[in-house]
Amino acid sequence: MEHGKLFVEEFPEVGELIERLFIKRELDEWYRMKCAEILEVPNEFNEIGNLKQIESRNRISHSTDILIHLHDISGKEGFLLGQQINVKISKLFPIYILDYSYSIRHNLIEGIFEIDGTAESLEMIQATNQINRIMTSKGYTEISHLYDYYDTVCEWDVLPNIEPFNRRLTLGDALFTDVLELC
Repeated sequence: MEHGKLFVEEFPEVGELIERLFIKRELDEWYRMKCAEILEVPNEFNEIGNLKQIESRNRISHSTDILIHLHDISGKEGFLLGQQINVKISKLFPIYILDYSYSIRHNLIEGIFEIDGTAESLEMIQATNQINRIMTSKGYTEISHLYDYYDTVCEWDVLPNIEPFNRRLTLGDALFTDVLELC
């Protein structure tokens, strides 16, 4: 990632795909076929340390979610920390993004306290490093929420027949949301 540069400038092949897909509308059939593809969970994910369970949400969609549940960490007085990493993989371009969530239980808390955030525990950091090595070896590029996901790729006035749903079309919208409503 280069500061001051749009993602589509840094990766011109993404800009070209977005132009052909959303502006020129040349790839509607290709888009439907990509949405129907099933992305397999990389076998190497089974080697992630502290792994409890892998759940794949592979459906007819523009992206796939792989939920990686790590073993709970327990402590005193009923403390229990659940940890999960969501690997969201685009089917349209080889990029992915990681989301982290935690669930906390304790005798002093009624119910479950759920938090989304960054990788804070040693187990989450180690799992993240393993996931990044695996995905990089398979030709994928990680994007960040802070710099890439919300990067503008198009203004709505250049997109024919697409109903605006926020201020602009972002990279996250373009590659992880069914903006075209074709899936």
